[in-house]
Amino acid sequence: MNYELCFFDDTQHVQTFEAGFEAEHPAICWMWIVAGVWVLKQDWSVMELTCRRCRAGQVSGCPRSCSGTRQCCIARIPARELRSSNKSERQPPRPRPLILIVERDDKIAMSHENSVLGAGFAVGASLPDSPSAGKWLSAHNPDAAILDVSLEDESSVELAQKLTVREIPLIAVSSLAANTPGVHQIFRSVPWLEKPVTPSGLQLTLRSIF
Repeated sequence: MNYELCFFDDTQHVQTFEAGFEAEHPAICWMWIVAGVWVLKQDWSVMELTCRRCRAGQVSGCPRSCSGTRQCCIARIPARELRSSNKSERQPPRPRPLILIVERDDKIAMSHENSVLGAGFAVGASLPDSPSAGKWLSAHNPDAAILDVSLEDESSVELAQKLTVREIPLIAVSSLAANTPGVHQIFRSVPWLEKPVTPSGLQLTLRSIF
């Protein structure tokens, strides 16, 4: 099977599903369909979608930086982001939610902007670094944020902490896998998407927040 969807609780593996999709888009859609059913179960805390295609020689030149394991981690999503009890505790979003984008790569930022608009949301600001985003955040109140994360940029942790204190949902996007050593603990409790992020993957993750 090409894709594996695993559910974990705080101490152990709970359940695994496998699928033989030939492309990432249907695999991501499948992940959210399964998650919509499993979110009703209270015995898991995180789900991970991984791909085995490049390790099986089905994809040449995998764009993800594999860490020597058999599969690439496409997404890591905490259950708390999907459960309605957590959503009800937040301030209700605008009719057209306002999204802050922080991405240093211009092409990726443009792709994120198009994905946000395509999902029916509005781009509050698209900024190249966390310090600029922090200044913008001091005068604005977005409904969610998409944050580029790297180990070299500690300011992304500071921005994530500001967003968390204000209870603004955050999606972490990175060229690193979610379980990379050195990733700050604050990112363990938010949705994590590994680059390259597909438009559908980002849109479905955004929609899951609201």
